[in-house]
Amino acid sequence: MDEQPFHSLLSHALQPAPGVGRWYGGATLLGALRGVGAELAAWTPAGLRNSIWRLALHCAYWEWYVARKFEESRSRERFPRQGYSWPELPDVIDDKTWSADRALVCAADGWDPRRLGEKATEHMTYADFLLGAAMHNAHHTAQIQVLKRLWDGTHQAEAEVNQG
Repeated sequence: MDEQPFHSLLSHALQPAPGVGRWYGGATLLGALRGVGAELAAWTPAGLRNSIWRLALHCAYWEWYVARKFEESRSRERFPRQGYSWPELPDVIDDKTWSADRALVCAADGWDPRRLGEKATEHMTYADFLLGAAMHNAHHTAQIQVLKRLWDGTHQAEAEVNQG
C-alpha cells in the first residue's frame, strides 16, 4: 500500500483542508458545528435522546479513541468527559462550556502513515480505524444537520405564533 496517497485520502475524509469541500457538497463535522451556540447545541427535540452537543462529544470520544490507538504513550489517558462513548451534558450550559467541549472534536491528525497497514487489533488495521472514524463522523454529521433544521423550523413556528 502506498502510504502517502492513502494518508492524504484518510485525512481528507476526516477533515478536508479549509476551502476544500466534500464531493457531495455536504458539511464536515466541524463545519456542521460552526455557528452553533450552546442553546441550540443542548436542545433535544421531543421524542429524541441526542442533542448536537451530545453527538459532538460522542464523535470526539471516538476520534480520541482512534488517536489513542496510534500512540501507545496515550494508552492510559482518559477521555476528558465522563460517560465515555455517550457523555452526558455538563451541568453548566453556556457558550464557554460548549466551546470547550466542541474543541474536543478535532481531526485525528499526527498519525504515522507508515502504520496504516499494521494491525491495530487482531482483525483491524490502523487504516480500518481511521476510515471507520470518518464514516462514523459522516453519519453523525447528518444527524446534526437534521437537528439544526428541526431547530430552525421549531423556532420559526414559535416566532410566528408569538407575532400572531
